[in-house]
Amino acid sequence: MTSPVHHLHPPVRQPKNPFLGRVLRPGGTLVCTVRHAGDAHYGTGTAHGDDIYERAGFAEHFFPRTLVDTVANGRHLKEVHAFEEGALPRRLWCVTQTLPR
Repeated sequence: MTSPVHHLHPPVRQPKNPFLGRVLRPGGTLVCTVRHAGDAHYGTGTAHGDDIYERAGFAEHFFPRTLVDTVANGRHLKEVHAFEEGALPRRLWCVTQTLPR
């Protein structure tokens, strides 16, 4: 299995994410969506650790709220908005962060 999640996840756990630091300017806003641990697919498939599960050859990372807060380290966490998508439905968070000036 090849997944970009495995390549990006370790830097996310560091206090400052070097990937975002290169492109997000001071005062800039980052908006992303992540599936959360309340999703129906959470815990199904082959477990790869760190809340990553593989189903049908695709790895998905499910974010507990504590990880959302950890990833925001160094940025202001403006909003975490829960929403559902699709017929299953998939449960996600829309995360909005800003980099302080």
